[in-house]
Amino acid sequence: MKKLFILLLSITSLTLFGQCDDSFFPFKQGVSFEQTSYDKKGKPQGKTISTILTVDESTATVKNLFFDKKDKEIADGEYTIICEGDIIKMDFSNFIPDGMLSQYGDAEVTVEGDFITIPDNLEAGQNLQDGSGTITINMGGAAAMNIKMDMKIIDRKVEKAETLTTSAGSFETYKITQKSIVTMKMMGMNKTTESSSASWFAKGVGMVKNESFNQKGNLIGYTLLTSFTEN
Repeated sequence: MKKLFILLLSITSLTLFGQCDDSFFPFKQGVSFEQTSYDKKGKPQGKTISTILTVDESTATVKNLFFDKKDKEIADGEYTIICEGDIIKMDFSNFIPDGMLSQYGDAEVTVEGDFITIPDNLEAGQNLQDGSGTITINMGGAAAMNIKMDMKIIDRKVEKAETLTTSAGSFETYKITQKSIVTMKMMGMNKTTESSSASWFAKGVGMVKNESFNQKGNLIGYTLLTSFTEN
């Protein structure tokens, strides 16, 4: 699947500073981490290997390699994490629910959206900023066959602090829950669906775990941090 990450930042000025040593992301060149996705029964469905290519005072550029469940590389892409004061701004595409785009195979996917923010200081009960974006899927035929999805990420809230252990190690994390509202537009028809997810973030590491749920609250799948290496 081809993924083109187009980041739209709707602000008129941007002052970047600080090393973000205390942020929920590893701002260190050469760090590599692996996130493996599983279905609801715990069967591996694929993985993403991410490497931090460059880091300046406030921006990290990350390269992703995407693999299917047979460990075959199927796509690659880059995205940017920005540190601004005491928050980080993450590419909207990182918050698309697991499995949402897998059904479209090798179709060209374009993601446009806000940065999603995570403050350095989290505490239980804290409300976080919402986000929105648009996903366009080029099916390779007539323009009328293309699919457009308008997605809103709402009700972002810090639920609790929790220690998680994966094959990558043990981490002190914060669990963040959120809801997603997706309106699909195709051939003049609109269909709206809702889902929810929970993500666990650790300082200096990023996302350790993610769980995705359907509208009825049933688990769809989950992702775990399965490797984390600092050079």
